Amino acid sequence: MYAYVQYFVMLPLWMYLLVLIALISYLRLLHSYRYFRRHNLPYLPVSFWTPLGHLKKLLFLRISFGDLFEKIYANERIREEKCAGFFIFQTPALILRDPKLIHLVLIKQFDSFLNRYEAADAVNDVMGSLTLPLAKYHHWRESRQCMSQLFTSGRMKNHMYPLLQQVLQDLELHLQRKMGAETQRVLPLGEMCQLYTTDVTGKLFYSSDVGGLRYGYSPLRQEAKKLFKPSLMKVLHFMSIFFLPHWAAHWRAKVFSKQYSKFMRQLVSRHSDHHQGDLIHLLKQLQLNRPHNHYVQHADFIASQAGIILLAGFETSSALLGFTLYELAKQPLLQQRLREELGKAFREASHSKLSYEMAVSLPYLKMICLEALRLYPAAAFINRECTTNQSEGFSLQPHVDFVIPAGMPAYISILGLHRDAKYWPNPLHFDPERFAPERLKSIVPMTYIPFGAGPHGCIGSRLGMLQLKLGVAQILRLHRVEICEKTVPNIRFNPKTFMLESMDEIYLRFCRDPC
Repeated sequence: MYAYVQYFVMLPLWMYLLVLIALISYLRLLHSYRYFRRHNLPYLPVSFWTPLGHLKKLLFLRISFGDLFEKIYANERIREEKCAGFFIFQTPALILRDPKLIHLVLIKQFDSFLNRYEAADAVNDVMGSLTLPLAKYHHWRESRQCMSQLFTSGRMKNHMYPLLQQVLQDLELHLQRKMGAETQRVLPLGEMCQLYTTDVTGKLFYSSDVGGLRYGYSPLRQEAKKLFKPSLMKVLHFMSIFFLPHWAAHWRAKVFSKQYSKFMRQLVSRHSDHHQGDLIHLLKQLQLNRPHNHYVQHADFIASQAGIILLAGFETSSALLGFTLYELAKQPLLQQRLREELGKAFREASHSKLSYEMAVSLPYLKMICLEALRLYPAAAFINRECTTNQSEGFSLQPHVDFVIPAGMPAYISILGLHRDAKYWPNPLHFDPERFAPERLKSIVPMTYIPFGAGPHGCIGSRLGMLQLKLGVAQILRLHRVEICEKTVPNIRFNPKTFMLESMDEIYLRFCRDPC
């Protein structure tokens, strides 16, 4: 024993320091990870030896964002709890499971949860910090009010719908070229769906005839793909912005790459004042009307909003269209019923174009799209940061005996809610009858929120729904889709993308109707 003690005493100083640092680090993690135990709230434990909290699989690109929060939501330990704790690195965070609590945070007590938790650094990433999703409330409110003018019912019907019809024509011609002289052909969905959504974005928001479906190439699609292409630095930047916003300045994290920022600035600079009523025109008008608002007057203000609009719709809308076609291919009887409804509507339509009123009111098409958004929500998860008084926090009583301190993030797994058997029996089965008119009243409020809810809910939700309906209708007007030997048996979400996207390309057999 004496020899061991003597050996330990003779160790070099740097080894003592290393042991001391390891001990201090361990004790700090121990203290951090016992936060919810000290506050008597159910929580998901994590190893005291990792500083990554519950993000380990996400950081190593082994799980998607949506899957991560769905697994936290559905964890056996907290299945009966209204809310529970988990850890974003060492930061305590909440997962809200109870619909009443979710309503409280998103809507009823919005004034106490004004911001999203994620944030861009206003010094090193000015363009990212200006975007609508990342702007803090005092700036967000004005931008939101302005951009909401784009999505009124009148503008969607009178301005956007005719432009959407032009893109739908291109979509039909694109399919004709892909099919050639064949009556059946196996086609990948990814490129077609992305060209469709980026063509829509270009026409509606930038007054730009991108022509991706006509030419098979879209500069908007290429720039968005480059931005989403994973790399170590991009992973670090995105993780910092979403989960370590207070460290974003240290990492010099950026939402947009230099190339993407330059592309959007050029797009805005080329915009003609003759194009009135689109996003860029509206934002220019806002600048004219707010000459003393430094936020609105920033040189990159318009380019930042234009840039985030493209990214918001690129993955979400294109992937959703592909998922919907995939589910219909797996269930031929559902598809046949939908095609019968569409066939009747197109026969009654003028020049084989659905009117706006008909497109928004076709009952079975609506049920199909609502069910697609349940199984593959536009927002897989959302969060809110507690912004109430620093000393008081926000009490969850009488629902839960816990006070949310200022600055703590509260997460909602929309994917988890939508796939919870408690609210949706046989949740992984695609069943449009869940949204039959007579069953709508039985849906528990706040268990179906595919675009989020409350003032921070998705600004373009109605347009997203309309774009999905029209895309499905146009493709199935003259074609039937079937699964084939190249069709994946199950959808796996890509861990390298932020939104829900299939890890595998989705192939379907397209069968053209006889003339």
